[in-house]
Amino acid sequence: MAQWERRTGTSVERLLFFSDAVVAVAITVLALPLFSIPGPTQGETVLDVIRANFGQITSFVVTFIVMAIMWGIHNRVTNSLGSYNGIIFWLNMMWLIGLVFMPWPSAMYGGADHWDATSTTLFASDGTGALYWWTMAYISGIGSLMALYINRHPEFMKPEDRDYWATLRTTRTRFRGIAFFSVFIVAGLTTLVYPVAGYWALLLTWPLNVYLQPSKSQRLDLDRMRQTAASRPTNGPADPE
Repeated sequence: MAQWERRTGTSVERLLFFSDAVVAVAITVLALPLFSIPGPTQGETVLDVIRANFGQITSFVVTFIVMAIMWGIHNRVTNSLGSYNGIIFWLNMMWLIGLVFMPWPSAMYGGADHWDATSTTLFASDGTGALYWWTMAYISGIGSLMALYINRHPEFMKPEDRDYWATLRTTRTRFRGIAFFSVFIVAGLTTLVYPVAGYWALLLTWPLNVYLQPSKSQRLDLDRMRQTAASRPTNGPADPE
């Protein structure tokens, strides 16, 4: 089958399994820098170790949370795929390469000396913060492009999910991708002025993710719509290959 032709059936399952495996490995690699942190020496406590390595620990926790949010969004979109083509395949690969790359800027940003309380010089960034947050922006941006393409080509979705996603596009959820992308771009610019300040962006990502969900009544309507669609008979004409 040609690379850009539409693929269905087990090809979709293999794509999703592969994506989940890559994400699992990337998140595991994210934790590797923590294993190089030595334990307390004589006269020290665990709290002393945590304070001395606050940057690396914070970088891991923040990156894990944000990557988990973005994977959750990606998972919801791709679980509705009934088929895909070369464009979806390569957008997915571009999204995955961002996640695989992410542990490197995370380790550099967490291990940099700007976490020293005396290191507060403005405009003295080494660029690691900008690389970190703009990598986040890249992942978010590619994920948004992939979701936008799939939403604009509902023939790649499972028939029972098409009405659901069409309705979801009318809610404020449609702004989530651009909101995350903008926060990460601004955070990267902020670190060029004051390296540590970029992490304040985390205070925006969680409330943004919550706010840019459908309202409670919209969620109930969407759930009913999905249940109704799933209960419909599926013996109608299949989509053309």
